[in-house]
Amino acid sequence: MTKHDDIAAQVDTQALQDGLPLPREKRPWSPFTIFSTSVATAIATWCFIIGGFVSYFLPAGTGTLAIVAGSLVGILFIVLACLPVSSKYGVDVVAASKPQLGIRGSGFSILLVYSATLGWNVYLFVLLGRAVTAILGGFGIPEQPWMVGAFGAVGALVVLVLLRNGATNVRKFAVTLSLAVLGLSLVIMIMLISVAGWDALVSAPAVAPWGDFAIDWTSSLEVLIASNLSWWAYTGAMVRNSPSARASLWPVVFGLGLAVGIGSLTGLYGGLLQPDSGGDPTQYLVDVGGPVFGITALVFIVLANIGTALVGAYASTIAFRQLRVVKKLTWVQSTLIAILPAVILAGFFADFVFANFGVFLGFLGLAFAPMCGIQIVDYFILRHQRLDVASLYTHDRRSQYWYWGGFNLVGFVAFIAGVAAYLYLLDPISYESRPPFQYTTATIPALIVAGLVYWIGSRFVNVPLGKGGYTRVHSASPVDQKR
Repeated sequence: MTKHDDIAAQVDTQALQDGLPLPREKRPWSPFTIFSTSVATAIATWCFIIGGFVSYFLPAGTGTLAIVAGSLVGILFIVLACLPVSSKYGVDVVAASKPQLGIRGSGFSILLVYSATLGWNVYLFVLLGRAVTAILGGFGIPEQPWMVGAFGAVGALVVLVLLRNGATNVRKFAVTLSLAVLGLSLVIMIMLISVAGWDALVSAPAVAPWGDFAIDWTSSLEVLIASNLSWWAYTGAMVRNSPSARASLWPVVFGLGLAVGIGSLTGLYGGLLQPDSGGDPTQYLVDVGGPVFGITALVFIVLANIGTALVGAYASTIAFRQLRVVKKLTWVQSTLIAILPAVILAGFFADFVFANFGVFLGFLGLAFAPMCGIQIVDYFILRHQRLDVASLYTHDRRSQYWYWGGFNLVGFVAFIAGVAAYLYLLDPISYESRPPFQYTTATIPALIVAGLVYWIGSRFVNVPLGKGGYTRVHSASPVDQKR
């Protein structure tokens, strides 16, 4: 390697780790890599408990339709909000949110990314601890109160070690595990049906329905849409490594959207046939499938959770390193800071975390539906798919996205309006709803309201005041607009 090549490699590493834009020729991920990374991200024990949550509301037939439909609707919004920007400019979601929130206001995106990835990672580590505990139980070792937390914390430390080289191990680990864990989900599904019988599955009632089919159906859709909207925190970190949006589109749709659906179906059927499990296979694999199959499947679940947590930790660290104080630290140090809260929560508050999974799902819809609505309107309608990349990384008044002291007040007002619409329709803690939730869900109106308020505010406040670079976009020549 020449000195020039060595310098170029260092620049590429800095771009990957610090969230700088990746040039198209420096994006090494193929469509299969995007697909395998997406599958490894999507298929983990969280899918099983998502499906288990749906089993509270719907039986197998309508639950299956709701899971597939909700997955596709949720991934549609992610594809529109995240994929074009990150693929075109090689940036992650934090950088991509600066035109909507402002240079300093994008710190809110860091909070959202960190909260979502931290939440999912905590659940992964808790469920990893439950899987290891179940494996030991299969060997006759009785469960102890400290086991789940201790093994979950160890899993988090394993992720820290694997992530020490940045994106390299994310790609390698994902390719190794993706097809195996997807197959495991199907095998568990087949095992459940073969043991209990098809008639038992079809006739199994919902565990705790509301009693109104419209509300039960929409509640199930809501769970899957909200779950898939959480890919807002992950998608940019993956597709920025791909040379084009076209190359990433179907790998993301199938790898993130439908993969969640397949994994969730296993949780749905498990929740219906094993009502006390809540869809979590760690609670029944050894008893239903026998020691050999059960322990083998649990080992794969442990590996799958590590692979998914690896992607989440990478995404949260990339976002975290856009804070100036964190960027001064080494990659390993900043990764440690990103993962440490997950170690604490999984290690010492495992029971509390697991008992509040529904609240976490509510947070996902509450947070990411408004953001998706704002970004879709801003990028496609107001900016005509054009951003000023230099302004994304200019942290002063010279940036087109400086607005008012680095904050786009219109963006935050729109976000609050979306949150208010969501809260009016659905209580994310109790899941009690108001009309017309049973026809609309809460996430879709939140997305629409936030996008509409953002369009009105931008059109009648930011554009007349010359804020946000919209004037330059609309006055650009036809030749410039084609670039």
